Amino acid sequence: MIRVAEITIGAFPGQGAYSPGCLESMLTDNHVRQVVDEIDGIATRMLGRGLKDTVLLTSPPTADELLSDAPDVLQVAAFATSVALHRLLCRHGAEITLLVGHSLGEISALVAGEALTVAEGTEVLCHRILALREHDTSGGRMLALSCGRDRAEQILALLRDGDAVVAVDNGPKQTTVSGTPDALTRIEAIAAAIGVQGTPLLAPHPFHNPLLQEARADFARRIAGVRARDLRTPVYSPILRRYYRAGEELGPLLASHFVTPVHFGDSVRRLSDAGARIWVELGAGRTLTNLARSIDPSTLALVPLAGRTSSVSEVAAFLRPAAAPAPPAVQTAAPLGVGAPVAGPAHVPVPDVVPVPAPSPAATAATAATAAAAPDREEIATRIRQLYARILEYPEEVFEDTAELEADLGVDSVKQTEMFAQVAEAFGLGMRPDGFRVADYPTFGAVVDFVHRSAPPMPSPAPAPAPAPVSAPPVTPAQVTPAQAPVDAPATAAAVPDREEIATRIRQLYARILEYPEEVFEDTAELEADLGVDSVKQTEMFAQVAEAFGLGMRPDGFRVADYPTFGAVVGFVCAALDGAEVAVR
Repeated sequence: MIRVAEITIGAFPGQGAYSPGCLESMLTDNHVRQVVDEIDGIATRMLGRGLKDTVLLTSPPTADELLSDAPDVLQVAAFATSVALHRLLCRHGAEITLLVGHSLGEISALVAGEALTVAEGTEVLCHRILALREHDTSGGRMLALSCGRDRAEQILALLRDGDAVVAVDNGPKQTTVSGTPDALTRIEAIAAAIGVQGTPLLAPHPFHNPLLQEARADFARRIAGVRARDLRTPVYSPILRRYYRAGEELGPLLASHFVTPVHFGDSVRRLSDAGARIWVELGAGRTLTNLARSIDPSTLALVPLAGRTSSVSEVAAFLRPAAAPAPPAVQTAAPLGVGAPVAGPAHVPVPDVVPVPAPSPAATAATAATAAAAPDREEIATRIRQLYARILEYPEEVFEDTAELEADLGVDSVKQTEMFAQVAEAFGLGMRPDGFRVADYPTFGAVVDFVHRSAPPMPSPAPAPAPAPVSAPPVTPAQVTPAQAPVDAPATAAAVPDREEIATRIRQLYARILEYPEEVFEDTAELEADLGVDSVKQTEMFAQVAEAFGLGMRPDGFRVADYPTFGAVVGFVCAALDGAEVAVR
Protein backbone atom coordinates (compact mmCIF):
# COMPACT_ATOMS: atom_id res chain seq x y z
CA MET A 1 0.00 0.00 0.00
CA ILE A 2 1.37 3.42 -0.97
CA ARG A 3 2.12 5.71 1.96
CA VAL A 4 1.12 9.31 1.25
CA ALA A 5 2.89 12.12 3.11
CA GLU A 6 1.25 15.54 3.15
CA ILE A 7 3.63 18.48 2.92
CA THR A 8 3.38 20.86 5.86
CA ILE A 9 5.06 24.29 5.64
CA GLY A 10 6.27 26.13 8.71
CA ALA A 11 6.15 29.84 7.82
CA PHE A 12 8.27 32.29 9.84
CA PRO A 13 7.06 35.90 9.57
CA GLY A 14 9.47 38.79 9.57
CA GLN A 15 9.44 42.41 10.61
CA GLY A 16 6.44 43.44 12.68
CA ALA A 17 5.24 39.95 13.64
CA TYR A 18 4.76 40.93 17.26
CA SER A 19 1.65 40.82 19.44
CA PRO A 20 1.57 41.74 23.15
CA GLY A 21 1.37 38.67 25.36
CA CYS A 22 2.16 36.03 22.72
CA LEU A 23 5.70 35.37 23.88
CA GLU A 24 4.76 35.40 27.58
CA SER A 25 2.06 32.78 27.03
CA MET A 26 4.70 30.20 26.06
CA LEU A 27 7.06 30.78 28.99
CA THR A 28 5.25 28.29 31.23
CA ASP A 29 7.27 25.58 29.48
CA ASN A 30 10.68 25.41 31.18
CA HIS A 31 12.54 24.46 28.00
CA VAL A 32 11.04 27.35 26.06
CA ARG A 33 11.75 29.69 28.96
CA GLN A 34 15.44 28.70 28.82
CA VAL A 35 15.54 29.41 25.09
CA VAL A 36 14.01 32.86 25.58
CA ASP A 37 16.40 33.54 28.48
CA GLU A 38 19.32 32.74 26.16
CA ILE A 39 18.01 35.10 23.46
CA ASP A 40 17.40 37.83 26.03
CA GLY A 41 20.89 37.54 27.51
CA ILE A 42 22.64 37.84 24.14
CA ALA A 43 20.41 40.73 23.01
CA THR A 44 21.02 42.62 26.26
CA ARG A 45 24.80 42.13 25.95
CA MET A 46 25.02 43.15 22.29
CA LEU A 47 22.27 45.75 21.94
CA GLY A 48 22.06 47.19 25.43
CA ARG A 49 18.36 46.25 25.73
CA GLY A 50 16.61 42.91 25.90
CA LEU A 51 13.20 41.34 26.19
CA LYS A 52 12.73 41.23 29.95
CA ASP A 53 13.01 44.96 30.47
CA THR A 54 11.04 45.88 27.35
CA VAL A 55 8.53 43.22 26.28
CA LEU A 56 8.12 40.67 29.07
CA LEU A 57 6.20 42.99 31.34
CA THR A 58 2.86 42.75 33.14
CA SER A 59 1.54 45.30 30.63
CA PRO A 60 3.61 44.69 27.48
CA PRO A 61 3.87 47.48 24.89
CA THR A 62 1.94 47.49 21.63
CA ALA A 63 3.74 47.00 18.33
CA ASP A 64 3.43 50.71 17.52
CA GLU A 65 4.88 51.64 20.92
CA LEU A 66 7.76 49.23 20.42
CA LEU A 67 8.47 50.57 16.92
CA SER A 68 8.62 54.08 18.35
CA ASP A 69 10.54 53.42 21.58
CA ALA A 70 12.62 50.28 20.92
CA PRO A 71 12.60 49.30 17.21
CA ASP A 72 15.59 46.99 17.67
CA VAL A 73 13.80 45.00 20.35
CA LEU A 74 10.78 44.69 18.02
CA GLN A 75 12.94 42.54 15.74
CA VAL A 76 14.28 40.48 18.66
CA ALA A 77 10.72 39.91 19.95
CA ALA A 78 9.54 38.65 16.55
CA PHE A 79 12.56 36.32 16.32
CA ALA A 80 12.09 35.00 19.88
CA THR A 81 8.36 34.39 19.37
CA SER A 82 8.97 32.32 16.24
CA VAL A 83 11.81 30.26 17.72
CA ALA A 84 9.86 29.64 20.95
CA LEU A 85 6.68 28.62 19.12
CA HIS A 86 8.52 26.15 16.88
CA ARG A 87 10.23 24.60 19.90
CA LEU A 88 6.95 24.28 21.77
CA LEU A 89 5.15 22.66 18.84
CA CYS A 90 7.98 20.16 18.42
CA ARG A 91 7.88 19.33 22.13
CA HIS A 92 4.19 18.52 21.68
CA GLY A 93 5.04 16.07 18.87
CA ALA A 94 4.31 18.19 15.79
CA GLU A 95 6.14 17.34 12.58
CA ILE A 96 6.71 19.97 9.87
CA THR A 97 8.02 19.02 6.43
CA LEU A 98 9.94 22.16 5.51
CA LEU A 99 10.48 25.73 6.71
CA VAL A 100 10.10 29.04 4.91
CA GLY A 101 11.19 32.42 6.24
CA HIS A 102 9.90 35.83 5.17
CA SER A 103 12.70 38.42 5.23
CA LEU A 104 13.88 38.55 8.87
CA GLY A 105 12.04 35.25 9.38
CA GLU A 106 14.73 33.41 7.42
CA ILE A 107 17.05 33.69 10.43
CA SER A 108 14.33 32.17 12.64
CA ALA A 109 13.80 29.40 10.08
CA LEU A 110 17.53 28.61 10.00
CA VAL A 111 17.52 28.22 13.79
CA ALA A 112 14.43 26.00 13.66
CA GLY A 113 16.01 23.89 10.92
CA GLU A 114 19.17 23.63 13.09
CA ALA A 115 21.44 25.26 10.52
CA LEU A 116 22.19 27.67 13.36
CA THR A 117 22.02 27.21 17.12
CA VAL A 118 19.81 29.56 19.13
CA ALA A 119 22.90 31.46 20.27
CA GLU A 120 24.32 31.71 16.73
CA GLY A 121 20.99 32.86 15.33
CA THR A 122 20.58 35.51 18.02
CA GLU A 123 24.09 36.82 17.44
CA VAL A 124 23.49 36.97 13.67
CA LEU A 125 20.28 38.90 14.32
CA CYS A 126 22.02 41.36 16.65
CA HIS A 127 24.83 41.96 14.13
CA ARG A 128 22.13 42.62 11.54
CA ILE A 129 20.53 45.21 13.84
CA LEU A 130 23.87 46.84 14.64
CA ALA A 131 24.81 47.14 10.96
CA LEU A 132 21.52 48.85 10.24
CA ARG A 133 21.83 51.05 13.30
CA GLU A 134 25.25 52.33 12.17
CA HIS A 135 24.76 52.65 8.41
CA ASP A 136 21.12 53.37 7.57
CA THR A 137 20.63 57.14 7.64
CA SER A 138 17.86 57.21 5.04
CA GLY A 139 14.97 57.32 7.49
CA GLY A 140 13.20 55.02 5.06
CA ARG A 141 10.25 52.74 5.75
CA MET A 142 8.03 50.22 3.95
CA LEU A 143 4.52 50.44 2.46
CA ALA A 144 2.21 47.57 1.51
CA LEU A 145 0.07 48.11 -1.62
CA SER A 146 -3.10 46.11 -2.27
CA CYS A 147 -2.14 45.14 -5.81
CA GLY A 148 0.15 42.83 -7.75
CA ARG A 149 3.74 43.51 -8.68
CA ASP A 150 3.02 44.78 -12.22
CA ARG A 151 0.67 47.49 -11.00
CA ALA A 152 3.03 48.45 -8.19
CA GLU A 153 5.86 48.91 -10.72
CA GLN A 154 3.59 51.13 -12.83
CA ILE A 155 3.02 53.34 -9.77
CA LEU A 156 6.77 53.49 -9.08
CA ALA A 157 7.42 54.45 -12.69
CA LEU A 158 5.52 57.70 -12.10
CA LEU A 159 8.21 58.85 -9.64
CA ARG A 160 11.09 60.90 -11.02
CA ASP A 161 13.70 59.35 -8.74
CA GLY A 162 14.69 55.83 -7.79
CA ASP A 163 14.37 56.13 -4.03
CA ALA A 164 11.63 53.48 -3.90
CA VAL A 165 11.65 49.91 -5.20
CA VAL A 166 9.50 46.79 -5.08
CA ALA A 167 10.77 45.08 -1.94
CA VAL A 168 8.40 42.14 -1.51
CA ASP A 169 6.16 40.37 -4.04
CA ASN A 170 3.52 38.74 -1.84
CA GLY A 171 1.31 37.59 -4.70
CA PRO A 172 -1.48 39.10 -6.81
CA LYS A 173 -3.13 40.93 -3.90
CA GLN A 174 -0.18 42.56 -2.13
CA THR A 175 3.16 44.10 -3.05
CA THR A 176 5.41 45.90 -0.58
CA VAL A 177 7.60 48.81 -1.60
CA SER A 178 10.40 50.41 0.39
CA GLY A 179 12.02 53.80 0.13
CA THR A 180 12.55 57.21 1.62
CA PRO A 181 9.73 58.89 3.54
CA ASP A 182 9.14 61.42 0.73
CA ALA A 183 8.93 58.71 -1.93
CA LEU A 184 6.51 56.59 0.11
CA THR A 185 4.27 59.61 0.75
CA ARG A 186 3.99 60.24 -2.99
CA ILE A 187 3.43 56.54 -3.73
CA GLU A 188 0.63 56.35 -1.18
CA ALA A 189 -1.05 59.42 -2.74
CA ILE A 190 -0.80 58.01 -6.27
CA ALA A 191 -2.10 54.63 -5.12
CA ALA A 192 -5.09 56.21 -3.35
CA ALA A 193 -5.96 58.16 -6.51
CA ILE A 194 -6.30 54.95 -8.53
CA GLY A 195 -8.07 52.94 -5.82
CA VAL A 196 -5.09 51.03 -4.43
CA GLN A 197 -4.82 50.95 -0.65
CA GLY A 198 -1.47 51.71 0.96
CA THR A 199 -0.64 50.47 4.47
CA PRO A 200 2.53 51.57 6.30
CA LEU A 201 4.34 48.61 7.87
CA LEU A 202 6.02 48.16 11.26
CA ALA A 203 9.49 48.39 9.74
CA PRO A 204 12.21 50.72 11.05
CA HIS A 205 14.26 50.54 7.81
CA PRO A 206 13.71 50.38 4.01
CA PHE A 207 14.49 46.67 3.72
CA HIS A 208 15.30 44.99 0.38
CA ASN A 209 16.43 48.27 -1.12
CA PRO A 210 19.81 49.46 -2.52
CA LEU A 211 19.62 52.26 0.07
CA LEU A 212 21.01 49.66 2.51
CA GLN A 213 24.12 48.82 0.48
CA GLU A 214 26.55 50.10 3.13
CA ALA A 215 24.72 48.20 5.87
CA ARG A 216 24.87 45.08 3.69
CA ALA A 217 28.65 45.26 3.40
CA ASP A 218 29.09 45.77 7.15
CA PHE A 219 26.69 42.95 8.04
CA ALA A 220 28.54 40.54 5.71
CA ARG A 221 31.82 41.52 7.37
CA ARG A 222 30.40 41.04 10.88
CA ILE A 223 29.20 37.48 10.29
CA ALA A 224 31.96 36.32 7.95
CA GLY A 225 32.79 32.68 8.56
CA VAL A 226 29.36 31.66 9.86
CA ARG A 227 28.41 28.47 8.07
CA ALA A 228 25.20 26.44 7.97
CA ARG A 229 25.24 23.26 10.03
CA ASP A 230 23.57 20.07 8.80
CA LEU A 231 19.89 20.91 8.51
CA ARG A 232 17.40 18.71 10.33
CA THR A 233 14.52 20.27 8.38
CA PRO A 234 14.95 21.85 4.92
CA VAL A 235 14.77 25.67 4.78
CA TYR A 236 13.60 27.40 1.60
CA SER A 237 14.52 31.03 0.91
CA PRO A 238 12.03 33.23 -1.02
CA ILE A 239 14.90 35.71 -1.43
CA LEU A 240 17.50 33.29 -2.82
CA ARG A 241 14.71 31.24 -4.51
CA ARG A 242 16.37 28.03 -3.41
CA TYR A 243 17.00 25.86 -0.35
CA TYR A 244 19.84 26.58 2.05
CA ARG A 245 22.65 24.01 1.91
CA ALA A 246 24.64 22.48 4.72
CA GLY A 247 28.16 23.85 4.98
CA GLU A 248 27.67 26.97 2.88
CA GLU A 249 28.82 30.34 4.22
CA LEU A 250 25.80 32.32 5.39
CA GLY A 251 27.41 35.78 5.67
CA PRO A 252 27.08 36.89 2.02
CA LEU A 253 23.66 35.23 1.67
CA LEU A 254 22.01 36.79 4.72
CA ALA A 255 23.61 40.17 4.02
CA SER A 256 22.20 40.13 0.48
CA HIS A 257 18.70 40.22 2.05
CA PHE A 258 19.17 43.94 2.71
CA VAL A 259 19.19 44.79 -1.01
CA THR A 260 17.39 41.85 -2.67
CA PRO A 261 13.59 41.55 -3.04
CA VAL A 262 11.48 38.80 -1.48
CA HIS A 263 9.61 36.58 -3.95
CA PHE A 264 7.08 35.14 -1.53
CA GLY A 265 4.21 34.79 -4.02
CA ASP A 266 6.31 32.74 -6.43
CA SER A 267 7.53 30.62 -3.52
CA VAL A 268 3.98 29.79 -2.45
CA ARG A 269 3.08 28.77 -6.00
CA ARG A 270 6.19 26.61 -6.30
CA LEU A 271 5.54 24.84 -3.01
CA SER A 272 1.85 24.44 -3.82
CA ASP A 273 2.74 22.81 -7.14
CA ALA A 274 4.95 20.42 -5.15
CA GLY A 275 1.98 19.37 -3.01
CA ALA A 276 2.13 21.73 -0.02
CA ARG A 277 -1.36 22.19 1.40
CA ILE A 278 -0.88 22.93 5.11
CA TRP A 279 0.73 26.18 6.24
CA VAL A 280 1.52 26.86 9.90
CA GLU A 281 2.09 30.45 11.01
CA LEU A 282 5.15 30.20 13.27
CA GLY A 283 4.81 33.63 14.77
CA ALA A 284 2.27 36.13 15.99
CA GLY A 285 -0.72 36.82 13.77
CA ARG A 286 -1.79 35.24 10.49
CA THR A 287 -0.06 37.35 7.82
CA LEU A 288 1.79 34.61 5.92
CA THR A 289 -0.98 32.02 6.07
CA ASN A 290 -3.47 34.60 4.75
CA LEU A 291 -1.09 35.38 1.89
CA ALA A 292 -0.68 31.68 1.12
CA ARG A 293 -4.46 31.22 1.01
CA SER A 294 -4.86 34.23 -1.28
CA ILE A 295 -2.57 32.47 -3.77
CA ASP A 296 -3.81 28.90 -3.24
CA PRO A 297 -7.36 28.81 -1.81
CA SER A 298 -7.02 25.09 -1.04
CA THR A 299 -4.43 25.91 1.64
CA LEU A 300 -5.26 24.82 5.18
CA ALA A 301 -4.03 27.57 7.52
CA LEU A 302 -3.02 26.80 11.11
CA VAL A 303 -2.42 29.81 13.37
CA PRO A 304 -1.38 28.77 16.90
CA LEU A 305 -0.99 32.33 18.18
CA ALA A 306 -3.90 34.09 16.45
CA GLY A 307 -7.33 34.12 18.04
CA ARG A 308 -8.78 32.26 20.98
CA THR A 309 -9.82 29.21 18.93
CA SER A 310 -6.33 28.04 18.09
CA SER A 311 -3.79 26.80 20.58
CA VAL A 312 -0.36 25.29 20.51
CA SER A 313 -1.56 21.93 21.83
CA GLU A 314 -4.43 21.68 19.31
CA VAL A 315 -2.23 22.54 16.34
CA ALA A 316 0.48 20.15 17.55
CA ALA A 317 -2.08 17.35 17.88
CA PHE A 318 -3.18 18.03 14.30
CA LEU A 319 0.42 17.90 13.06
CA ARG A 320 1.48 14.88 15.12
CA PRO A 321 1.94 11.72 12.99
CA ALA A 322 -1.01 9.37 13.38
CA ALA A 323 1.15 6.55 14.72
CA ALA A 324 3.02 8.74 17.21
CA PRO A 325 1.98 8.59 20.87
CA ALA A 326 0.94 11.73 22.68
CA PRO A 327 3.96 13.43 24.26
CA PRO A 328 4.40 13.49 28.02
CA ALA A 329 3.15 16.51 29.91
CA VAL A 330 5.62 19.37 29.64
CA GLN A 331 7.38 20.73 32.68
CA THR A 332 5.91 24.07 33.59
CA ALA A 333 7.10 27.06 35.47
CA ALA A 334 5.29 30.01 36.95
CA PRO A 335 4.36 32.39 34.11
CA LEU A 336 6.35 35.58 33.69
CA GLY A 337 4.01 38.50 33.16
CA VAL A 338 0.80 37.81 31.29
CA GLY A 339 0.04 34.34 29.93
CA ALA A 340 -1.75 31.14 30.69
CA PRO A 341 -0.10 27.70 31.00
CA VAL A 342 0.06 25.74 27.77
CA ALA A 343 -1.25 22.28 28.49
CA GLY A 344 -0.12 19.20 26.63
CA PRO A 345 -2.74 17.41 24.52
CA ALA A 346 -4.65 15.07 26.77
CA HIS A 347 -5.76 11.63 25.71
CA VAL A 348 -9.53 11.36 25.68
CA PRO A 349 -10.76 7.85 26.58
CA VAL A 350 -13.60 6.39 24.57
CA PRO A 351 -16.76 6.60 26.64
CA ASP A 352 -18.63 3.39 27.31
CA VAL A 353 -22.32 3.16 26.53
CA VAL A 354 -24.31 4.49 29.48
CA PRO A 355 -25.88 1.49 31.27
CA VAL A 356 -29.65 1.22 31.23
CA PRO A 357 -31.41 0.59 34.57
CA ALA A 358 -32.90 -2.87 34.95
CA PRO A 359 -36.64 -2.99 34.11
CA SER A 360 -39.20 -3.85 36.75
CA PRO A 361 -40.56 -7.41 36.67
CA ALA A 362 -43.95 -6.13 35.54
CA ALA A 363 -42.41 -4.47 32.49
CA THR A 364 -40.13 -7.34 31.51
CA ALA A 365 -42.53 -8.92 29.06
CA ALA A 366 -43.29 -5.63 27.32
CA THR A 367 -39.61 -4.72 27.14
CA ALA A 368 -38.72 -8.08 25.67
CA ALA A 369 -41.13 -7.44 22.81
CA THR A 370 -39.11 -4.43 21.67
CA ALA A 371 -35.72 -5.48 23.01
CA ALA A 372 -32.79 -3.58 21.52
CA ALA A 373 -30.10 -5.69 19.96
CA ALA A 374 -26.52 -4.53 20.40
CA PRO A 375 -25.04 -3.82 16.93
CA ASP A 376 -22.67 -6.46 15.67
CA ARG A 377 -19.09 -5.21 15.13
CA GLU A 378 -18.80 -6.80 11.71
CA GLU A 379 -22.02 -5.16 10.61
CA ILE A 380 -20.74 -1.78 11.83
CA ALA A 381 -17.40 -2.32 10.04
CA THR A 382 -19.21 -3.18 6.80
CA ARG A 383 -21.38 -0.06 6.93
CA ILE A 384 -18.43 2.24 7.72
CA ARG A 385 -16.33 0.53 5.04
CA GLN A 386 -19.05 1.17 2.45
CA LEU A 387 -19.42 4.77 3.59
CA TYR A 388 -15.70 5.52 3.49
CA ALA A 389 -15.30 3.79 0.11
CA ARG A 390 -18.09 5.95 -1.32
CA ILE A 391 -16.70 9.20 0.10
CA LEU A 392 -13.09 8.57 -0.96
CA GLU A 393 -13.84 6.52 -4.09
CA TYR A 394 -11.53 3.79 -2.81
CA PRO A 395 -12.10 0.04 -3.14
CA GLU A 396 -13.66 -1.39 0.01
CA GLU A 397 -10.91 -3.93 0.54
CA VAL A 398 -8.33 -1.27 1.47
CA PHE A 399 -10.23 -0.54 4.69
CA GLU A 400 -8.69 -3.17 6.93
CA ASP A 401 -8.62 -2.78 10.69
CA THR A 402 -4.90 -1.97 10.68
CA ALA A 403 -5.06 0.53 7.80
CA GLU A 404 -3.90 3.96 9.00
CA LEU A 405 -6.17 6.58 7.50
CA GLU A 406 -3.48 9.22 7.01
CA ALA A 407 -0.22 7.28 6.76
CA ASP A 408 -1.55 4.45 4.57
CA LEU A 409 -4.57 5.94 2.79
CA GLY A 410 -3.57 9.60 2.55
CA VAL A 411 -6.66 10.95 4.33
CA ASP A 412 -5.69 14.18 6.04
CA SER A 413 -6.99 15.25 9.43
CA VAL A 414 -9.61 17.66 8.07
CA LYS A 415 -11.11 14.99 5.81
CA GLN A 416 -11.06 12.51 8.70
CA THR A 417 -13.04 14.98 10.81
CA GLU A 418 -15.66 15.33 8.08
CA MET A 419 -15.88 11.54 7.59
CA PHE A 420 -16.17 10.94 11.34
CA ALA A 421 -19.06 13.41 11.43
CA GLN A 422 -20.86 11.43 8.72
CA VAL A 423 -20.28 8.21 10.65
CA ALA A 424 -21.75 9.82 13.77
CA GLU A 425 -24.78 10.91 11.81
CA ALA A 426 -25.24 7.49 10.18
CA PHE A 427 -25.19 5.70 13.54
CA GLY A 428 -27.06 8.34 15.56
CA LEU A 429 -24.19 8.89 17.99
CA GLY A 430 -25.38 12.36 18.97
CA MET A 431 -23.04 15.02 20.33
CA ARG A 432 -19.44 13.93 20.78
CA PRO A 433 -17.96 14.18 24.27
CA ASP A 434 -15.98 17.27 25.26
CA GLY A 435 -12.33 16.83 24.37
CA PHE A 436 -13.04 14.33 21.58
CA ARG A 437 -10.18 14.24 19.04
CA VAL A 438 -10.24 12.47 15.68
CA ALA A 439 -6.44 12.07 16.01
CA ASP A 440 -7.03 9.52 18.78
CA TYR A 441 -8.56 7.13 16.20
CA PRO A 442 -5.89 6.89 13.47
CA THR A 443 -6.82 3.48 12.01
CA PHE A 444 -9.97 2.18 10.40
CA GLY A 445 -10.30 -0.40 13.17
CA ALA A 446 -10.11 2.30 15.84
CA VAL A 447 -13.04 4.12 14.21
CA VAL A 448 -15.06 0.92 14.10
CA ASP A 449 -14.29 0.16 17.76
CA PHE A 450 -15.39 3.64 18.80
CA VAL A 451 -18.72 3.24 17.03
CA HIS A 452 -19.17 -0.30 18.36
CA ARG A 453 -18.79 0.93 21.92
CA SER A 454 -20.77 4.14 21.50
CA ALA A 455 -23.62 3.36 19.10
CA PRO A 456 -27.09 3.14 20.64
CA PRO A 457 -28.76 -0.28 20.49
CA MET A 458 -30.73 -1.09 17.34
CA PRO A 459 -34.34 -1.99 18.14
CA SER A 460 -35.67 -5.34 16.97
CA PRO A 461 -39.08 -5.39 15.22
CA ALA A 462 -41.87 -5.59 17.79
CA PRO A 463 -44.21 -8.61 17.49
CA ALA A 464 -47.78 -8.03 16.36
CA PRO A 465 -50.06 -7.15 19.30
CA ALA A 466 -52.30 -9.87 20.64
CA PRO A 467 -56.01 -9.47 19.70
CA ALA A 468 -58.14 -7.82 22.37
CA PRO A 469 -60.58 -10.09 24.31
CA VAL A 470 -64.07 -10.10 22.83
CA SER A 471 -65.63 -9.48 26.22
CA ALA A 472 -63.66 -6.31 26.87
CA PRO A 473 -66.04 -3.37 27.23
CA PRO A 474 -65.53 -0.46 24.87
CA VAL A 475 -63.91 2.65 26.26
CA THR A 476 -66.27 5.61 26.29
CA PRO A 477 -65.10 9.17 25.73
CA ALA A 478 -65.64 9.94 29.41
CA GLN A 479 -63.10 7.28 30.31
CA VAL A 480 -60.29 8.77 28.21
CA THR A 481 -57.67 10.43 30.41
CA PRO A 482 -55.84 13.60 29.32
CA ALA A 483 -52.67 11.58 28.72
CA GLN A 484 -54.56 9.38 26.26
CA ALA A 485 -56.42 12.18 24.51
CA PRO A 486 -55.70 12.60 20.81
CA VAL A 487 -53.85 15.73 19.74
CA ASP A 488 -55.12 17.75 16.80
CA ALA A 489 -51.61 18.66 15.54
CA PRO A 490 -49.29 15.71 14.84
CA ALA A 491 -47.18 15.33 17.98
CA THR A 492 -44.42 13.26 16.42
CA ALA A 493 -43.71 15.44 13.39
CA ALA A 494 -41.34 18.27 14.26
CA ALA A 495 -42.02 21.62 12.63
CA VAL A 496 -39.24 23.11 10.55
CA PRO A 497 -37.85 26.06 12.57
CA ASP A 498 -37.70 29.50 10.99
CA ARG A 499 -34.40 31.17 10.11
CA GLU A 500 -34.24 33.31 13.24
CA GLU A 501 -34.70 30.29 15.49
CA ILE A 502 -31.99 28.41 13.59
CA ALA A 503 -29.64 31.40 13.83
CA THR A 504 -30.29 31.74 17.56
CA ARG A 505 -29.51 28.07 18.23
CA ILE A 506 -26.33 28.09 16.13
CA ARG A 507 -25.28 31.36 17.77
CA GLN A 508 -25.71 29.80 21.22
CA LEU A 509 -23.82 26.67 20.16
CA TYR A 510 -20.90 28.63 18.67
CA ALA A 511 -20.76 30.96 21.66
CA ARG A 512 -20.55 27.96 24.01
CA ILE A 513 -17.85 26.20 21.96
CA LEU A 514 -15.67 29.28 21.46
CA GLU A 515 -16.50 31.06 24.73
CA TYR A 516 -17.38 34.19 22.74
CA PRO A 517 -20.27 36.58 23.47
CA GLU A 518 -23.30 35.75 21.32
CA GLU A 519 -23.50 39.24 19.84
CA VAL A 520 -20.32 38.76 17.76
CA PHE A 521 -22.07 36.18 15.59
CA GLU A 522 -23.70 38.47 13.07
CA ASP A 523 -24.61 37.26 9.59
CA THR A 524 -21.69 39.11 8.01
CA ALA A 525 -19.08 37.98 10.57
CA GLU A 526 -16.34 36.00 8.82
CA LEU A 527 -15.44 33.06 11.00
CA GLU A 528 -11.71 33.11 10.25
CA ALA A 529 -10.93 36.67 9.20
CA ASP A 530 -13.06 38.38 11.87
CA LEU A 531 -13.36 35.82 14.67
CA GLY A 532 -10.08 33.90 14.34
CA VAL A 533 -11.70 30.47 13.86
CA ASP A 534 -9.33 28.35 11.78
CA SER A 535 -10.37 25.73 9.23
CA VAL A 536 -9.95 22.75 11.55
CA LYS A 537 -12.14 24.31 14.24
CA GLN A 538 -14.77 25.32 11.66
CA THR A 539 -14.99 21.71 10.49
CA GLU A 540 -15.54 20.47 14.04
CA MET A 541 -18.16 23.15 14.72
CA PHE A 542 -20.01 22.40 11.48
CA ALA A 543 -20.16 18.74 12.48
CA GLN A 544 -21.77 19.68 15.79
CA VAL A 545 -24.30 21.87 13.97
CA ALA A 546 -25.17 18.95 11.68
CA GLU A 547 -25.64 16.68 14.68
CA ALA A 548 -27.74 19.23 16.57
CA PHE A 549 -30.16 19.68 13.64
CA GLY A 550 -30.15 16.05 12.49
CA LEU A 551 -29.07 16.97 8.95
CA GLY A 552 -27.94 13.46 8.04
CA MET A 553 -25.29 12.84 5.40
CA ARG A 554 -23.71 15.91 3.88
CA PRO A 555 -23.65 16.03 0.06
CA ASP A 556 -20.61 14.83 -1.86
CA GLY A 557 -18.20 17.68 -2.47
CA PHE A 558 -19.30 19.56 0.64
CA ARG A 559 -16.59 21.99 1.81
CA VAL A 560 -16.66 24.05 4.99
CA ALA A 561 -14.65 26.72 3.15
CA ASP A 562 -17.74 27.46 1.02
CA TYR A 563 -19.47 28.84 4.14
CA PRO A 564 -17.02 31.44 5.48
CA THR A 565 -19.51 33.64 7.35
CA PHE A 566 -21.89 32.95 10.21
CA GLY A 567 -24.81 33.84 7.94
CA ALA A 568 -23.65 31.34 5.33
CA VAL A 569 -23.70 28.56 7.94
CA VAL A 570 -27.21 29.54 8.99
CA GLY A 571 -28.26 29.64 5.34
CA PHE A 572 -26.92 26.15 4.75
CA VAL A 573 -28.88 24.74 7.68
CA CYS A 574 -32.06 26.53 6.54
CA ALA A 575 -31.70 25.13 3.03
CA ALA A 576 -31.02 21.64 4.36
CA LEU A 577 -34.13 21.71 6.55
CA ASP A 578 -36.42 23.37 4.02
CA GLY A 579 -39.28 21.12 3.00
CA ALA A 580 -38.20 18.25 5.26
CA GLU A 581 -39.61 17.07 8.54
CA VAL A 582 -36.49 17.02 10.68
CA ALA A 583 -36.51 16.22 14.35
CA VAL A 584 -35.09 19.26 16.07
CA ARG A 585 -33.01 18.25 19.07
